[in-house]
Amino acid sequence: MKAKTMKTIVCAVVLWASATALFAVQPHIDVSLANSLPIPYAYDDVIKLPSGDLQFYKMTPGDGNIQIAGFQYLTQSNTLTELVQIGTISGFEGIAFREFGTQRFGKYYAVYQYPRYSPQGLVIIRLDTHEFEYRIIPFYDYYGGFSASYRIDIVSENHLVIALADRLEFYDFASDTSKTLLDGEDYHCIIGQIKRVYAMPTGHFMYIKDTCENFTLETWFIFDSQGNLQFTKIMTDFWFSVSVTGWSFGQDFDFVHGRFYIKTHGMAYDSALLECHFPNPDSLHVFIVGTPVSVDEHLFRIVRFGEDRILRLYFDYGPNAYNLYMSFSPLENNPGFHRVSFGHIEPHIDNINDKLVTISARYEDYIYISVLCTLDFPTSHTFTFPAPTTNIYLPVITFSHNDQLFMISDGTLYAFMIDFSHSNTDEIAAPPLHTLFAYPNPFTQQIALTYDLKESGMIGLSVYNVKGQLVSNISSGYRGIGQHNEIWDGRDHAGRKLASGVYLLKLKLGEKIIRTIKVTLCY
Repeated sequence: MKAKTMKTIVCAVVLWASATALFAVQPHIDVSLANSLPIPYAYDDVIKLPSGDLQFYKMTPGDGNIQIAGFQYLTQSNTLTELVQIGTISGFEGIAFREFGTQRFGKYYAVYQYPRYSPQGLVIIRLDTHEFEYRIIPFYDYYGGFSASYRIDIVSENHLVIALADRLEFYDFASDTSKTLLDGEDYHCIIGQIKRVYAMPTGHFMYIKDTCENFTLETWFIFDSQGNLQFTKIMTDFWFSVSVTGWSFGQDFDFVHGRFYIKTHGMAYDSALLECHFPNPDSLHVFIVGTPVSVDEHLFRIVRFGEDRILRLYFDYGPNAYNLYMSFSPLENNPGFHRVSFGHIEPHIDNINDKLVTISARYEDYIYISVLCTLDFPTSHTFTFPAPTTNIYLPVITFSHNDQLFMISDGTLYAFMIDFSHSNTDEIAAPPLHTLFAYPNPFTQQIALTYDLKESGMIGLSVYNVKGQLVSNISSGYRGIGQHNEIWDGRDHAGRKLASGVYLLKLKLGEKIIRTIKVTLCY
């Protein structure tokens, strides 16, 4: 290890220890089991709605059709709704095989191909709670070995990109039409090379051209969400000659402190991260983050922790154990980390608020919940709850909303309440925790904004561009304690449509900015 790197790590540890001693903050954290509900219906997928309610979907493929049903868990009443038959998809031959599902742009998308091998077509399903649309795309040459999970991504509410054998197609869901973005020499890789597409939370997507010949490394073709080529980037680091870019589906499709992360997998279990951001519209900066300790570590999750830290969960195939790493963000400038080791049971990480993250796991006859707080990290506030005996290798799903944690395990939904308060050595009262949410994000026409105030006062909700310039005032005036809702249509203070890009929404209470979030406008 270089002396400069070692010095940086030592300084980071010293600064962390000094800050902890200086503030001497004593948080009070309590976790209680509010309720547990048996889930009476079968389901395949669960997503969290903007309200905090949970939506369950069951998709049943038949010969030439797919049956869709669903039900919800309502957080306010802590009840499950009745099972609803949402609809039937037909118009294709054979049994469709589900390739992937993902929640994006405020909706849920599922992609099927039929048949599974040497497919003849695709079924694209879009669900908005119990409303659904679908498209059947039967005419492309999908070729043997085509796998939609590698070659398709959802890049806007109405668009997906498909990497075919000989060209890159941009498909419009609304009009059921497509156009070719790349073909010929710009597009072709060597025979057998996996053709990859990847959507970014900035509203961009890319096609990865990997020739694997004569040490020529990857070329990334970067497009905007409407399929316009923005620029190309040549990846010259040797890592790209042995790595494979992961897919963008899942919980970590988001920003963390102004960066987004692309998972890559190299030789054996070696797993790395690409820490990315756009310094300007025609430039993508990428930093390679290697595995923290062992080359056998496989990355599972990336989670924001407080205002300036990041948590990463890895599974180490050597000791057969999970490791959790805390680093300051961005990782490029903060190579130091703190490690907490778990056993072989997979922990689940969920943000509760700006200061709390829960680490939960389902053991054979109990549920384990550890709460980490930015004010006294690495102290672990640990709680256990008896639960019916189960197979520890059954899948577990967790969600969080406001001060609640939900765990779905072995046909039961558990709801936990997280109580949090703190004071420092001067007994200064804990500041109230205000929230601000935007849905859908990214958005095209308008975006719904919800903020929850823990104290009343004069507020101001404004929009800034990435240069910090004020572009629109959405709302102002006196607001009471509780939840409030606003709509922004993507226009500036003069009523003009703003350009696609990232904008900052800032909520002020009095003269103090209490919440700032990023939203992406894309057409």
